[in-house]
Formats: sequence, structure tokens, C-alpha cells
Amino acid sequence: MKRVLWAILLMISYFSYAQQKEVVLIEKKQKKRTVLYVQNNTNTSKSVFLKVNPTGYRRSAQRPIIKKIPPNDTVQMLILIPLSDVESKYTYDLIVNDELETIDVNHNKASRKRDSVF
Repeated sequence: MKRVLWAILLMISYFSYAQQKEVVLIEKKQKKRTVLYVQNNTNTSKSVFLKVNPTGYRRSAQRPIIKKIPPNDTVQMLILIPLSDVESKYTYDLIVNDELETIDVNHNKASRKRDSVF
């Protein structure tokens, strides 16, 4: 009987651990604002792309946010302040990548070609 109970307990703990998501969006509602965080539950850094589509908030959050999230850490991404007397809601797209790709752009003024009339 004890072996059966141990086996059931082991299976429950295994399945609850296996269902934990690697990177999650956390919403903390405060008195006059909503703060969005991204939590990385892995042992490696992750690059996240967050696009929020809000309606009824004071701040326009139409620009996407790209940040690197350290392992086992939580990073604040966005603060939304709702308008008074308006229903506030939002949708979001969260894309997670293993690495942040850097793009080198050379802004050299001498290399630009300008067409001038004079």
C-alpha cells in the first residue's frame, strides 16, 4: 500500500513539474495601473518579443518590446495606465527565442550618396 501511495505522489509531482512553462507573462494589477512582467523559468537566457495591443489605456503601447531575460529572473516590460470611465483590455503576442541576434549597422556619413542639384 505504501508503494502505491509513493508511486502516485511521485507521478503527481513529476507531471506538475513537467507542465511548468519556460517563459510566462505575469500581470500585476495595482490600484491605478497594470504592470506586465516576463518571467524566465529556465537556466539559460532568453530573448523575448512582446507586442501589446491595448484599448482603454492612457499609454499607447503599440511599439514592440524586445528584451533579453536572464535565467530564472523576472523583468518588467510595460506599465499600462487605464483611462477613467472606459473599459480597459489588451491582447498580446509573446515570442520567445533562445538568443538575441545582434545586427551591426554602419552609419557612416561618408558612405551616403546624396543627390544634390547644386
